[in-house]
Amino acid sequence: MKFLEVRKMEKYKLLFSPFKIKNLNLANRITMAPMFVGYANPDGTANEMVLDHYKKMGSSGAALIVVENVCVDPTGLGSPFMMRIDDDRYIDGLGSVADVIHKEGALAFLQINHAGRYAYVKDKIAPSPVAFGQSTPREMSADDVRRIINAYAEAALRAKKAGFDGVELHGGTGYLLAQFLSPRLNGRTDAYGGSPENRMRFPLDVLNAVRREVTDDYPVGYRLLADELFPGGFNIDGAIPFAKE
Repeated sequence: MKFLEVRKMEKYKLLFSPFKIKNLNLANRITMAPMFVGYANPDGTANEMVLDHYKKMGSSGAALIVVENVCVDPTGLGSPFMMRIDDDRYIDGLGSVADVIHKEGALAFLQINHAGRYAYVKDKIAPSPVAFGQSTPREMSADDVRRIINAYAEAALRAKKAGFDGVELHGGTGYLLAQFLSPRLNGRTDAYGGSPENRMRFPLDVLNAVRREVTDDYPVGYRLLADELFPGGFNIDGAIPFAKE
């Protein structure tokens, strides 16, 4: 077994070589992408099942474990069994998740998210009132926009306080950040809708608010949905200039 592992490492030298992200030193180029398992308690706290799962992931040999998306605001809860980070009371529990990963020798990032029109709540909010199934979300007011931007920033700071080595903004899977980018889901006529520059304003404002809160030496990643694969949706032509921004 050891011989085979050595042969694999010789064949894929770059994969098993160290990698640096800001002030972090990764032992290799392997990361675990965030996968939602829905093990959390109904109040949004972590439990033994969550800790056991991430202990196993931390011992996998991957240098970096990205923990599944956690909710930045009560209006953005994607599941009744989703971990939350919208209040300081969640810091200690999430700290335990980071801790079990670190003890197994891996680094830990936390993915933060708002589900937007896909939220598991009655009062769904989104860029525009585009129906989803039998429900239609409420268009976010200017106050909603400011509040959610601030919620992302506060969530990132809580993740840092909890001991995570970095955060990832969930701009994939059609969630809120992706909804603002989408011309089929964002029909706003204010500064956050219309032109491609306006549609990318909300996710960029979120990113900038997060960066201000955690400072420049703290890694902030962004998961980007580059193509909705829907007629009239966000696609690679819009994704390239957004990625550059």
